[in-house]
Amino acid sequence: MRSSGMMNASDYLTTVAFVLSVMAALAVIEVAVPLFVRPATPSGRRRANLAMTLQALLFAFVLTAAVTAAAAVLPLASPGLMASTALPATAQLVLGIVALDFAYGYLAHRTMHMAPVLWRFHRVHHSDPFVDVTTSLRTHPVEIAWRHLWLFVTVWILGVPAAAVVTFRVLSAVNGIFEHANIRVRPAVDTALSWLWVTPQMHKVHHSRDQAETDTNYGNLLAIPDRLLGTFVPTKRALSVTYGLGDVDPAENPSFAALLALPWRSNSERDRARLEMTGQNASTQLGG
Repeated sequence: MRSSGMMNASDYLTTVAFVLSVMAALAVIEVAVPLFVRPATPSGRRRANLAMTLQALLFAFVLTAAVTAAAAVLPLASPGLMASTALPATAQLVLGIVALDFAYGYLAHRTMHMAPVLWRFHRVHHSDPFVDVTTSLRTHPVEIAWRHLWLFVTVWILGVPAAAVVTFRVLSAVNGIFEHANIRVRPAVDTALSWLWVTPQMHKVHHSRDQAETDTNYGNLLAIPDRLLGTFVPTKRALSVTYGLGDVDPAENPSFAALLALPWRSNSERDRARLEMTGQNASTQLGG
């Protein structure tokens, strides 16, 4: 059975409650075993991040409802590639999760770093001066829409089963919180896990202020795409990263409204530099 992965209101509210519970639990662990000592941050940072979290959860629900309504009136017939191959249900589940993670977690994410117009919105997430559980869903609505576009196109083309969609969404939410949490994981354990899975230290490198590190470790669940496509950076670098963006003053973004408006206050020089560096990196990869 093919499904677009939509949840009803009850399922969605249950999922939201579960996500918030995971955030609360990891917030406690952050206090017990922190990776970094929490620095002084602008007043209102946590309130703004939590407001962005609630916005992200609500907008995802609205977007889901809109897509469901569109599917009811538009004659969209999916090729349903998975169903046509008669794969066992377990294989469809696993392959569906892998496909969704590659599209939603890696490709959609990497394009936001490559295209200056998309980076304007994604920088809202990267501009946080410190990374902890409240950073997890500090996500602009345009970024949410962009990621969901990749998600729904993948579901439509492949005919991903409902079980894979729901499982992926839950795993994505939980690991997203885990990888942003300011928790210390033993280096040997983190290094071993990062051969397959995106770990907290692996993702901390991605939040580095240094663009050469920011444009690496894009993965959401699986680390394999980063390793295969040459964008993986060793997790040990996480111990020396500096968070935030050089062109964003955290003191100027102390509120929910300021974060929503940040893309329209983008630094054009930074955008040009990003575009130039992206072009150079592409040329280097093609030349290699």
